[in-house]
Parts: sequence; C-alpha cells; structure tokens
Amino acid sequence: MIEILTRNPVFRACARPLRWLGGLVDRVRTVHDKGGLALRLTMAAFLLGLGLLFAGTVLDYRDAAAKAREGLVEGGLGGLPSVVPIVFQGLGLLLALVALLVSLWVREGISPERRRGLVVVTLAIAAFAGLAAWLPTDVSETLAAIRGKAPAGETPSIAAYLGMLFLVSLLILSVPVAALLYFRLDLMDRYVVHNFLSPFFFCLLSFMAIWILASLTDKGETLATLSFSQVLTFYVVQVPFMILFVMPIATLLSGLFAMSKMSKSNEFISMIGAGRSVTRILAPLFIAGAYVSLIGLAFKYQWAPASVGYTEAIIETAKREQWVKEHGGNLRDEIWSQRGWMHMNDVDRRSWFVGRVPLQLDDEMADVVVSQISATGQPERLWIARRAKWVWNAQPPKWILTGVRVYTYENDHIPRIERHERLEITDWSETPWKVLSSSQNPEYLGIPGLTMYLNANQDRDARSLASFRTNWWYIFAEPLACFAMILVAAPLGIVYSRRGVMGGVTGAICIFAMMYVMRGTFLAMGHSDRMHPFVAAWLTNVLVAAIGLVLLWFRARNREIPKLKTLLRAPFQRRKVSGTAGGGRPVVPRPAAS
Repeated sequence: MIEILTRNPVFRACARPLRWLGGLVDRVRTVHDKGGLALRLTMAAFLLGLGLLFAGTVLDYRDAAAKAREGLVEGGLGGLPSVVPIVFQGLGLLLALVALLVSLWVREGISPERRRGLVVVTLAIAAFAGLAAWLPTDVSETLAAIRGKAPAGETPSIAAYLGMLFLVSLLILSVPVAALLYFRLDLMDRYVVHNFLSPFFFCLLSFMAIWILASLTDKGETLATLSFSQVLTFYVVQVPFMILFVMPIATLLSGLFAMSKMSKSNEFISMIGAGRSVTRILAPLFIAGAYVSLIGLAFKYQWAPASVGYTEAIIETAKREQWVKEHGGNLRDEIWSQRGWMHMNDVDRRSWFVGRVPLQLDDEMADVVVSQISATGQPERLWIARRAKWVWNAQPPKWILTGVRVYTYENDHIPRIERHERLEITDWSETPWKVLSSSQNPEYLGIPGLTMYLNANQDRDARSLASFRTNWWYIFAEPLACFAMILVAAPLGIVYSRRGVMGGVTGAICIFAMMYVMRGTFLAMGHSDRMHPFVAAWLTNVLVAAIGLVLLWFRARNREIPKLKTLLRAPFQRRKVSGTAGGGRPVVPRPAAS
C-alpha cells in the first residue's frame, strides 16, 4: 500500500513540503545555540513589523496625495500629511535590517565576551531603529497640535506629552542596557534572575493565551462576523492591555516558583552560607520587579487605556454590522464609540446633539442636530445634518455639514426650511474637542487625555471630576502592583524548614485576592468622591507592600512566618495569660479558713 502511494505524483508533491517541515523541526530541536536562534527570530519579526508599518504609511500618503490631486482634500496639496513619518520609518527599517545582519554573527563558536558584546550591539541597533520609527513621527504630530493645528481642536498638555516621550524612550533604550547589566552580574545574581525570568515569560504567554481563548468563547459569535484582518487587529490592539493585566499574577507566581525551587534544592541556604544576606539575595528580584513595573507604566500611560476603548468600539461595530445584515440597510465602514451625546454652549447659546460619536474625535460625526436660541430663549435657527466634519487646516477653520436641513424661525415662529447637500460654517466657536470631550470614558483615556480634560473642565464640581482624577492617579499606581507582588512572593517562597511551600502559595493567593477586592472597593469610593483620588488609587499598593515588608523582615531574621491559625489564636491566648500570676503560674484560690 505504501509503495502504491509513493508512486502517486500527487502524494509525492504533498509529501515534499511535509518532509521539509519535519526536517526543519528536527534541525531546530538539535540546535545547541537556542539563544542565538531566538535573537535572530526576534530581529526578523521586528524587521517584518517595521516593514509593514512603513508600507502602510507609504500607502496612506499615496492615497492622500491622490485625493488632493482630485480636489477631495481641503487645502489641496497643502493639506497633505507630513513626510516625516515616511523618512524616519524608512530609517528605522534600515537600522532593523542592520540589527538582523549583526545578529547573524552571534554563533556558538565565538568567545563568550564577543558573543555578549554582539548581543548588546544587536539590541542597541534595534532600540535605535524603534526609536527612529516612533519618536519623530509622534513629535511632528504633537507639534502641529501645539501650534493650533490639532485635528480635533484640543490643546495638548505639554507636560503630559513630555512624560510619555520620556517613558517610552526610556523603555526602548532600557532593553540593551538591561542586557548589558545582566551580562555583568555575578554568577549568583544571574542565577536568581534566570530562575525568575523563565517562569515569568511562561506565565505571561500562558495567561495571554487563556485570555484569548476566553475572549473567543465569550465574543466568538460577534467576532465571526468580522474578517480575519479585523479579528487580528482586535487582538493585536489588546496586547498592551493584556500584558498589563496579567503581569501582577505572573510576577507573583514567578517569584514564588523561583524562591521555592531554590529553597527545595538548598540553594538558598548555600547562598546564605556563602555570606550573603536574605535581602542581598533577593535584590535582583526586586530590581526585576521594578523593571516590570516600568514596562507596565509605559503601557498604562497611553496605549493600554486607548486599546480598551478601541476594542470595545470594534465589538459595537461588529454587532451593528450583524444587525444590518439581519434587518437590511446600508452601512459605512466606520467605528463609533457611543450613540447620543448632548453639549451645551452657554456663551453662544447653542446646543449640540450628536447621534453617533466617532472613536477619533477628528473624524466625522453622524446625525448631528445644532440648535441656536436667542437671548430671550426663543429658537432662531436649527441645523439637522447627516454628517458634520471640522476642518482644522482651513483658513479660518470651518465646519462642513452634509445632507443638512436648515430651519430659520421668523417673527411668527414659523420656520423657513432650506436644504443643502453641503454647507460651510465659519462663525461657530465649537471644536470637536469642546463638543465631545465630556463624552469620553475615563477608563479609555491615558495621562495626556485625562490631563487635557481636567485642564479644560476645572470649573466643574468635584464629584463630576472624581472619576477622571482617580483614574489619573491609578494609571501610576496600577503598574507598581508588580513590585508590591514581588515583595510578597519573595519571602513567601522561601522555606527554611522541612514543610512544603503550599503554605506560602496559599498565603500569596489570599493576598492577591485581597488586593483585587481592596482595589475595586477603593476605586469605587474614589469614583464616587467618597475618598480622595490619590488615596483611592494608591492605598491598595501601600497595604500590600507593607505586608510584603513585614514578611521580608521575618525571613531576613531567619524566623518562620506566623501562620494564620496562630494569628487568630493570639488574642485568646493573651486573655488566658492575663489570668495568671506574675511568675507565669496560674493563680489558685486558697480555701477559706474554717
């Protein structure tokens, strides 16, 4: 039978790629230099990502140029986007290619010193490639907004923006610095870090996979209506939020695993015997926890909140598409953040109703109703438009209403109706930011958005701003939960006696559950203005870190951590001791004299 199949040309044509794939898997298994292979694969993936980003930027610029030549863009060729992203993303792509070529020199046969140097050089070139592809593009867009050319009319906070530049640049440049410091560690410190990082990456990837599977199970029916590219975008956009969400539990379990493994094999006791204190042994873990918190802070500052809002908008759009397919109708390829929003302009006596709020505030609004009233409270004019778009780069900036009906009320209060397919208005003071900024969900805003909102609405009452102020402080507090978790995990994972580590694991899980309960409670109190925003955001981390420091104090003095049962019995034992004599003997009542 096998000979008959092997004579079949179709079978032989299908067997060739299978044999090639099997040979590739065997070669990967027999590779001794897995670190060099991982570095080359990482650089290849990084090069591919920058290549796709550069291609997308070039195509967007080409489409914008084509629309400008056809007169479809306000401002003509002067309204074209900047060429800065194309130039610097191309430079980043070139540097990424150089990093890939340098990684090919990382082989098993070279000396360890040269190998480490090449690894650091490869990561440094890749870091500068990422910095070149991101930093100039972001700076050029923000400088245009600061000069009054913001697409939504917002006024960016320079301090918040500089903070984002500093954090992201620090994160990108810290990768080669962290590799250099790791190679310069002594053998014991490197062993501790390696024992922590291996389970950390495993937990991180495992929890992210579980997250994706749970999302597919929960939203599978809705995601089935999307194309493959939309589903891929849905999950790629969520990566910063997923990493930020699973990092605290991954840090906790990794610290427990690393310390329990070293305690079980008596390696921890051997390190103490070599003259190192408990705090000195755990110092690499604390530094790793601080670095993980830095990564979380860079994600939480802007990317993670925005990704949550974008994914929620994708789900709402998918549900709307499914409804249109079932009930009929036309649907444009647009994503809306919410439906129905009112804005009152008391100065100009104008009210706005936006039926569909765009995800990006500079995009077109849909189903817009604008009402102008007189000083006596009587209606003067009413605009009902299918679409409304604010053109920020026109001179002066103007609103363009399409599919609009204008109701002009005369002295007899009978409206005169005019229909326009396109109407330009230049005397409105509103911008999309003024109209729609208050519709933003604080959960979907990073530090720049929250700072702009708080600066623009300082005259509002404290209760209405409580959610925004609490989330502002929580953005800094949430990533530092990773450092608080390592303070708890490190001492609980250390075991001096023969008893197992299940007690430490149970205690760590209880503390983790308590942290989530306290966090939800305190944040709810902060959002309702029943607790100061700073206290509501930071109190959970302070309490968990205090517990971790107490546990570390016990371990540093070679003392067993008290069990929960012992702590619960302590008050009753004190009452019993209070009924004894000063020498510790129970007071026995003497019999009465006869």
